[in-house]
Amino acid sequence: MDERIKLTQGTGKTALNYEITPVGKDILILLTGGDAHIGCTAIGDDGRLSSYTPQSHKDDALAIPLAKKVSQNLHCVCTVVAGFHLDDITREEIAEVVANAEQGMTQVLEAIEKN
Repeated sequence: MDERIKLTQGTGKTALNYEITPVGKDILILLTGGDAHIGCTAIGDDGRLSSYTPQSHKDDALAIPLAKKVSQNLHCVCTVVAGFHLDDITREEIAEVVANAEQGMTQVLEAIEKN
């Protein structure tokens, strides 16, 4: 992978935006949506994980699975910086974000492997 890739999964206020940047043979992914911020940093190293989530943030639910999957599948270090916030989010909107994250993970892997 030689160039930065930008992807969006989903639409409207539950959409997730991915910015994938090669760093040598490793990968840095910025994952944002809603009111973007830094809510978790997760590092996957061929499936091993380390993460930091500031108090009261739940963005690890987005960052950790993505860092783990990319690092395992591509045998590299993958750092994911994630931040998604939506005021007064409903259960239905949470389900949409989760579905977008699952579909986005597949989309990210396909885009990286293609480049």
